[in-house]
Amino acid sequence: MRGLRRVRASQAPVVGLTMDSDTITPRNGYAQERFVLKKAYHDAVLAAGGAPLLIPPSEKPRIADIYLSFVDGLIVTGGYFDIDPALYGEKKKFRIDEVKPERTLMEIRLIKKAVRQGMPTLGVCGGMQAINVAYGGGLYQDISSQTGSAIRHEQKPMPANRTSHKVQLAPGSRLAMVMKAVRISVNSTHHQAVRKVGKNLIPCAFSPDGLVEAIEGKGPGFLVGVQWHPEQLLGKTAESSRLFKAFVTHCRAFKKSRAGR
Repeated sequence: MRGLRRVRASQAPVVGLTMDSDTITPRNGYAQERFVLKKAYHDAVLAAGGAPLLIPPSEKPRIADIYLSFVDGLIVTGGYFDIDPALYGEKKKFRIDEVKPERTLMEIRLIKKAVRQGMPTLGVCGGMQAINVAYGGGLYQDISSQTGSAIRHEQKPMPANRTSHKVQLAPGSRLAMVMKAVRISVNSTHHQAVRKVGKNLIPCAFSPDGLVEAIEGKGPGFLVGVQWHPEQLLGKTAESSRLFKAFVTHCRAFKKSRAGR
């Protein structure tokens, strides 16, 4: 509640957070579907001065339009699923975990509409991959099968609140300026990665094995995707806090510009 008191409702931008879904079987034995989101995302937005609003996946694409009318920024979160290779013009050839087309299609719609409006958009892990696919990019279906990388991009059993490898940021990139660094330590919980960078996107961070670890838009607005999970590293790396604060600052500016139209 202390964090909530620090957010002034009249000034705090509303930040939409896309949710995941899963199925649980309680003691009564009846399987139930539910929407889920790691609390760390919510806390990261709150700590940066934003007001989180959770966006569940929907099979009705037009729902995306309604959600965007309520928010001043969009965070496309990660989750325990893969993007269907068909969405980037490939057939399944390597390891593909569960796909969730309902969620992915809605997120792609949200991304495109948000960017067209000039709304700040941040993609995290699978959210970065969704941004890339939304703009015609492709993915490695399975890093270890297709690249032979010596880096463990799935750092299990090491917890996600610890860093596992370095990332080199492109000097002069928007992300490097936000982070105030060109080399940072990140966590890593993915088995897929950007292979072909989407149209009007720029790769702006790389792991030691050459994989793309971050992308950003070529335009003036805030469109950034990171392959790691900064929300899990708040209080552990200064760069994580800087990223969310910069994002929320852009959301606040977008809110003011929209109010003045």
